[in-house]
Amino acid sequence: MEFKREITINCDKNGLWDLVKDYKKRSEFWHGTRSIEKMDNFYYVQFAFPGKGKMSMEINDNDYTMREDYLKGPFTGYIITKIEDNGKIRLISEWNIKLSPSLKLFTRRLQGHFETGTEDALNRIKNYLEGTSNVKS
Repeated sequence: MEFKREITINCDKNGLWDLVKDYKKRSEFWHGTRSIEKMDNFYYVQFAFPGKGKMSMEINDNDYTMREDYLKGPFTGYIITKIEDNGKIRLISEWNIKLSPSLKLFTRRLQGHFETGTEDALNRIKNYLEGTSNVKS
């Protein structure tokens, strides 16, 4: 399952980057993630639906790119989050994941769910940074 979503945000690029790479704040914006705990070099994710995952995270402060590699759980693959600034600041989320065998029958529905959830998360981040809405909405 592959897709890409992006949004333009009127904000400070470094402030956006600090927010994006702070895994402890993830669940405030990404409602599909209940919590993330770091142990050694890995992150253990509790999803909002019944399921847990294990991932690694690579953060590149020089080019404002973060790569999450999902190693175990209901899906495997990667999500790349990046910020581009060509006069306007854009937050981009690119997904390339494979569902576990037990979820493959639900691929079409789950892809729509993940795409909508990504759009909602990007909008929550935008609203938070632009001061136009409460994050918890």
